[in-house]
Amino acid sequence: MRNLFLSLMLALPLAVAAQTDRNITVTENIAYRKDVGPNTLLDLAQPQFGPQKNRPAILIIHGGGWSAGSKNDAVYHNLMMDYAKKGYVVCNMNYRLMQEAQPPACIEDVRCAIRWMKANAQRLGIDPERIGTYGHSAGGHLSLMAGVAAGSKAFNDDADPWKQFDCSVACAAGGAPPTELGRPGNPFGDRKEFWPIGYIAGCATPFLVLQGAEDPIVRPNLTEDWVRKMQQAGAQVDYVKVHGHHGVAFDQQLQFTRPAMDAFFARHLKHNDPSVSFEQLKVPDFGGSGPYKAVAVRERSLPDFVVYHPVDMADAIGSEHDKLPVLVFANGGCMDTSIGYENMLTDIASHGYVVVAIGALQMFPQHDKEQHTPSAMVAKAMDWICRQAATPGSPYFRKVNTERMAAAGHSCGGAQVLANAADKRLHTYLILNAGMGQMTMADASAASLKNLHGPILYLVGGTTDVAWKNAQMDYEAIGSVPVVLADNTKSGHGGTYNQPHGGANARMVRAWLDWQFKGKVENKDIFVGGKLTDYEGWTIKHKNFK
Repeated sequence: MRNLFLSLMLALPLAVAAQTDRNITVTENIAYRKDVGPNTLLDLAQPQFGPQKNRPAILIIHGGGWSAGSKNDAVYHNLMMDYAKKGYVVCNMNYRLMQEAQPPACIEDVRCAIRWMKANAQRLGIDPERIGTYGHSAGGHLSLMAGVAAGSKAFNDDADPWKQFDCSVACAAGGAPPTELGRPGNPFGDRKEFWPIGYIAGCATPFLVLQGAEDPIVRPNLTEDWVRKMQQAGAQVDYVKVHGHHGVAFDQQLQFTRPAMDAFFARHLKHNDPSVSFEQLKVPDFGGSGPYKAVAVRERSLPDFVVYHPVDMADAIGSEHDKLPVLVFANGGCMDTSIGYENMLTDIASHGYVVVAIGALQMFPQHDKEQHTPSAMVAKAMDWICRQAATPGSPYFRKVNTERMAAAGHSCGGAQVLANAADKRLHTYLILNAGMGQMTMADASAASLKNLHGPILYLVGGTTDVAWKNAQMDYEAIGSVPVVLADNTKSGHGGTYNQPHGGANARMVRAWLDWQFKGKVENKDIFVGGKLTDYEGWTIKHKNFK
């Protein structure tokens, strides 16, 4: 691996206790095994607050291409201290490098360090069933190996002084982790048993993988190959891919990777830690095109939905008068997944919105598992965000404006929006490639149009769009509220929602929301003034505007 990200091994003194934070006790250079040389040492950080028994623990494993690096690197030391401050017992380990012992010695050392933690669990205040691992680069490989290969017979554990203890872990996380054989001449050769790819199975250990899209050392296509194969086998693998090179999760894009790690460890090691409200995090479409990079999360209190929001909501607010408007989204087919729309929804969030979408968070599409949802879920989303906005301690408290709430839905999801048209919390509606005409669907019909009490935007995709005729009929029938019908004449029923940033349809959706909620009065000219210079391919008609 590259010296740009990693430091060479440093000389290590004997174990000594040090107090670097009055709430954390650090003990340096503890020998977790003495049979193989001087480098099998670890540092230990123990919180002096909270319960002192049965605490969750994390083992940190440094990178360096298995031939360099050290626990003394400031990144790993600081990470150890950060997680100790969050209430974890943290060990930060060294292992034998290639010049000291050929692979798989480094894997065997990690297994030994885990066993050491379990052997000394009572003395350290550790719950041996709640130990997780994290590593970057080569350390990421070793961390994932701790998760996949605990029961493997491919390693020489006979000399392990703690061999009577098992080396399984409760969860494993890796940043830029080599998962497959990769480049020729790698130190592990073609021995699949030394790589995560050699253990494709629906194992019980949950994983978190953090990857840079432009990483020239650990290629994203190989990482994703392992992630997909593990998921297909039934394993739980969270995957966060962001723009960046090999330093992602080391010294790049930490605004994404650290919250993902926090949620991952809280979920699997702390169980319902109140300091972290969400359980999973994803960065679709690299966070969107807006000024506030956005994420998708599964909130613990709303597991059947995805919330898209700026990663730093406070920064996106700017002032008390600029709280984030809310968009509730219902999916095509009335299905329980927004993964086909996540590019658009992430992009909207990156421009200063909170989006609550029906359906649990998915890392990759799972078409065989999709289910229909009731229209009542639109109201459930509004109920939840209103509670969060009014609850001290919620990450959404005083950050969202529930007086500026819209609902949007694609196809059958548009009918779900119209089924909730009477809800007074809605101030505008967006019906995407949908319309009732003379049909009844998802508890909505033409009669639902009488419940509208705010401006409504219809988007359709030309005459090939199966909803085109019904949308025209709705437009003609609506007489009580302002209505716009925007036709992207060649996009068809599917629209452009899964294109980068949601494509042309998402731009039109955002232009409407910015006009309705963010005071961009110049956008009115797009919808009622016919100024479509930047919206080639659209035709628009409107009525009932004063």
